[in-house]
Amino acid sequence: MPPLLSLLEALCLIAIGLVCLRTAAGHLTARSVLAAARRLPDPPGGWPAVSLIKPVRGLDEEAEANLASFLTLDYPGEKEVLFCVEEERDPAVPLIRRLLGAHPETNARLLVRARGHPGTLGKVHNMMVGVEASRHPVLVFSDADVRAGAGYLQDLVRPLADPRVGLAFGAPVIAGAEKAAAALLALAVNDCILLIAPAVALQRVEGACGASMAIRRETLEAVGGLLPLAGQIADDAALGQAVRRAGLEVALTPSPVRIILRRGSLEQWWSLMHRWFVTVRRLFPTLYACYPLAEFGSLWALLYAALRAGQGADAAVWLLPAGTAALAAASMALTSVRFARTPEVLRWLWLLPILDLLRAAVWVAASLSSEVAWRGRRLRVLRGGLAVPLEP
Repeated sequence: MPPLLSLLEALCLIAIGLVCLRTAAGHLTARSVLAAARRLPDPPGGWPAVSLIKPVRGLDEEAEANLASFLTLDYPGEKEVLFCVEEERDPAVPLIRRLLGAHPETNARLLVRARGHPGTLGKVHNMMVGVEASRHPVLVFSDADVRAGAGYLQDLVRPLADPRVGLAFGAPVIAGAEKAAAALLALAVNDCILLIAPAVALQRVEGACGASMAIRRETLEAVGGLLPLAGQIADDAALGQAVRRAGLEVALTPSPVRIILRRGSLEQWWSLMHRWFVTVRRLFPTLYACYPLAEFGSLWALLYAALRAGQGADAAVWLLPAGTAALAAASMALTSVRFARTPEVLRWLWLLPILDLLRAAVWVAASLSSEVAWRGRRLRVLRGGLAVPLEP
């Protein structure tokens, strides 16, 4: 056999083995970590007062229902909700004002303030405005497209009762998919629980997922506040790393953070995945380089079967890619029902082979370009995650 084919076969077998190992370890660890998080007691001194900061730009799908869900939270302690927007002309401003008028009993405010420095990204700027205006000792940062449910704040705040924990976050999941583009994003994002949980369990988590994060004000001040993150495209990862460097732990909450996306578009999917892939390449180049081996199991199995078939192997060799695809579908089904709690994704499992091909294409594209689109702006991502705007 030519040496190149031997090397390819070895890589295929290693990749298939890594996928099986990651799948098994991910499910076992996720079950253990999330079960332990559910057993955490309520804060012994009572629920702390919380300032919930929501950076907003534009109108996401189902924006009204998403934002309104934070004005009817069932949190038993004192809370305030701060909607932070850069511009008065932002289309979210009239909606937020209308929602505030419909819920006068809620301690909520709209803050509109333009960025003072062009190098500061809009999201981090809005977060900084919220922190400056906030009044309470616990800060919760929540993305605009998140839908709050029962126990949302309690899940985020509860881990902070342990003084060893500096930051708590929820694994984001895409819920409500009704179209193929939304389902592709759900399949790509929801499976990340199997990567996040082991990292948290081993305290090797490189940051956090910023859809929803909770931190004590004193912890944020101890790590230098948000100003050092002003130009970071992955402010959540940078904040988690700062907390880890301060000797504190990063905790995962028991319930996923739900982002409602029913329709979406393939262009939206590509833009989001490309931004994530570029960010990972700039922040964690080794992890990025290893990503294809650990994630594209079905493609590696298909390549291995094709190589073996070319050498005269019988038709049974095609059972390997079929089995690998079945394992991926079973893993995603279990994740969707048990961890992500998005059973609507089950009818889209047939998209998994297409997802692998699309992710491989995005991985290649992200290797060739560091320019990304985010909330209507073009950015160039530099090594270390610093993002430079490409237009005023």
